[in-house]
Amino acid sequence: MIPNSNVEGAYLLWILDLIATILSFLGSLLMLYFCYKVPSPRAASLKFILAVSIADLFYSIANILSNFETSDGPLCYVEGVIRESSFILTIFFSTCTAVASHKVSWQRGSFSRSAFFILCAIVAPILCIFMSILA
Repeated sequence: MIPNSNVEGAYLLWILDLIATILSFLGSLLMLYFCYKVPSPRAASLKFILAVSIADLFYSIANILSNFETSDGPLCYVEGVIRESSFILTIFFSTCTAVASHKVSWQRGSFSRSAFFILCAIVAPILCIFMSILA
């Protein structure tokens, strides 16, 4: 949201936040492009990085939307759902990356990467959106 002009330095912080958000958005798009150019992202680590970059892309979109909202408009609810979904997705996929790294490093060969990623990629975003709407 555009800052209150009565607070000293708020405009500078808003400009810095907008620049960082645009850079994050462009970086996420670049990651998606690079993952698209890879013939088939077979490694679970690349799939998790792709998932975290998608969550970061959602967060960047929510930050950009927050600059165009009023305090109680319909865009506020859309931005809130996207922001909450991106928070949950980032936490979830970061945890999945940590668990996958642990399993792969300690028990080689006993971890089904493709089935786990399909579960994460399909079920988690749907659950996050429903949880955000209900919250």
